[in-house]
Amino acid sequence: MSFSNEWTEWHLTPRGWESGSERTDGPGTTLKDPPVDRALTHRWSEVQSSGYGKMHRGSEEKWKCEDADLITRLLAQYGSAPEHL
Repeated sequence: MSFSNEWTEWHLTPRGWESGSERTDGPGTTLKDPPVDRALTHRWSEVQSSGYGKMHRGSEEKWKCEDADLITRLLAQYGSAPEHL
């Protein structure tokens, strides 16, 4: 079990990046349905194995639609997924 394991899902939509479900230490997990028009979902996470350990931060792709051109256009317009919780 990690000392700290927090994450936020980010959904790329025609309106830009929108926050989704998230997990924070303490309150726990808050689930949100993803937007129906999302093109891409990334999860930004921050994990620390112990109180003295290094914080590991990173993003991973969790889901993408089949329309590669749409994803490319939206990424060009709004940039990559946010790197924060």
